[in-house]
Amino acid sequence: MIPQQAFAGVKVLAVARIVAAPFAAYQLALHGADVLHIEQPDVGDSARTSGNLVTPFHSAQMAHNFLAYNANKRSITLAINTPQGQAVFRRLVKDADVVIENLRGGTMARYGLGYDDLKQINPGIIFCSVTGYGQTGPKKSDPAIDTVIQAVSGMMSITGTQQSGPLKTGSTIVDYVTGYCAALGIVSALFQRTRSGVGQAIDVSMLETAMTLMGGEVLRAITAGETPPLTGNGSGKGAYVSNTYPCKEGHLSIAASGALRRERLWKAIDGEDIPQDPRFANDAAVAQHLPALDAAIVKKLSVKTAEEWEQTLNHAGVPAMAVLPLAQAVHHPQLEHRKFFHKFDDTQATGLPPFAVPTSPYHLSASPATIKSAPPRFGQHTDEILAQHGFTTDEIARLRAQGAV
Repeated sequence: MIPQQAFAGVKVLAVARIVAAPFAAYQLALHGADVLHIEQPDVGDSARTSGNLVTPFHSAQMAHNFLAYNANKRSITLAINTPQGQAVFRRLVKDADVVIENLRGGTMARYGLGYDDLKQINPGIIFCSVTGYGQTGPKKSDPAIDTVIQAVSGMMSITGTQQSGPLKTGSTIVDYVTGYCAALGIVSALFQRTRSGVGQAIDVSMLETAMTLMGGEVLRAITAGETPPLTGNGSGKGAYVSNTYPCKEGHLSIAASGALRRERLWKAIDGEDIPQDPRFANDAAVAQHLPALDAAIVKKLSVKTAEEWEQTLNHAGVPAMAVLPLAQAVHHPQLEHRKFFHKFDDTQATGLPPFAVPTSPYHLSASPATIKSAPPRFGQHTDEILAQHGFTTDEIARLRAQGAV
């Protein structure tokens, strides 16, 4: 008998768009929650058409960003900015467990759908708000996206090199981690509700999430009053063999900061003469001659490909990996072995070309994350969801005529 998933029977209303809040809801959907993805009837979740690629996915309003974290959900169109839509939402809340929203701060309250409003209908409701800066403070109502949060948090100020200047990360990392933070907050509140019987509000800030991703650097700024230097490939004086190096073919990332790992590295690359050079005798000397050290390492690495060195160095106990293009990395044998991606190959069922979506990076032995359904088409389950909540065929038709669904 397969154990029941952790959130089986939990109903989530997700007024969620773009990345952070939908990603939070996805974590619950992976573990059995019934997530209703609520979209405006006229525009829908902008993630459905994000990016400037012309593909069958975008043409079907199922763009890559939407596919990535909306499996296992049901889509309902509902205009919560109208009185009729708000009335429907309150009806849905009666038997819901969680509301996740990432509208601009104060918007749900202005619609009469804030936590203080909804807890009167359902005292057990857990109401999670995801915003750039939180529900309080001077910037509570300001718009925010990942890029500006990386800027204001100081994350950009420590990412890059002297040549490049401040950089953002290649992925919208703050969005995704904010989603994890929101999911953890919701899980904590659900557990607390088993003891208290009542729900609570959760206020998730992208800015505060970004700060938690830089613990050590943040403490340096607080205690020493200084901004750490830009950090990129080859940065850091003590950890002086920590860089990405060109090889005979490809690039290799090596992290041999400790003395033991450096000894293993020199032996593995036939470079035991390198530490004998007075310029590389100790950290202080190396700090003055990093370009020369890098050149000496590159010369040794030039005789093999990055993939060949990866195997040699890993076998020697040195952390090193070839730098893979993302299109190659997603097919890494390690990910294939662990079945990290769920594949949708039945084009007749999805109406889309074959695709695959990430699942969960943590594996529960008894009740693992499971993909049961493809990401939903725009409004695919509207009638089904309304009927389940007692709306008649005539009522649904009237709501549609009013533009409420």
